[in-house]
Amino acid sequence: MYKILVYSGGVYRFDEVLECVEDIGGIVLKKDELNISRGSYFISQEVHVIIVNPEEGLDELKKIAADLEGDIEELNIDDEIRIAVVSILPVYNLLSKANKWVDVKYLEDTIECPCLNGVCKEFNDISCLENLEKTLNDMCRMEIAEKRTLSNVNEYRIKASQ
Repeated sequence: MYKILVYSGGVYRFDEVLECVEDIGGIVLKKDELNISRGSYFISQEVHVIIVNPEEGLDELKKIAADLEGDIEELNIDDEIRIAVVSILPVYNLLSKANKWVDVKYLEDTIECPCLNGVCKEFNDISCLENLEKTLNDMCRMEIAEKRTLSNVNEYRIKASQ
């Protein structure tokens, strides 16, 4: 089962959180950095991220967050949104492995159901293929993936890190 979490903490050693999430099969959906100041005085810098993480790795992630004096909070959201968010994982994995522009047909042919990540089993055998186009468009909107159209065919890839 996957958990949707929010991590809040300082930017110092934040790369350890990202590395942990990657190592245990999770994904960072959104990252915001905040600078807190009073008048012209800089007080602190914080990072807030939304993470989709396997339940099995939650203890390890919480330990790292505690070491960094950060907070991990589980988001309670309805099933429809949970399905949409967790469905990103198998698509993200395929796009990462492809490491090039791919079309929807490639993804449809490559996605295995039940998914290796167990997403289908978690949601009563709902297939990741059911809303593949919506998932891809959501990933583009969240700036996880990018889209281009060549010869009237939409192609997708993981967005390059800035």
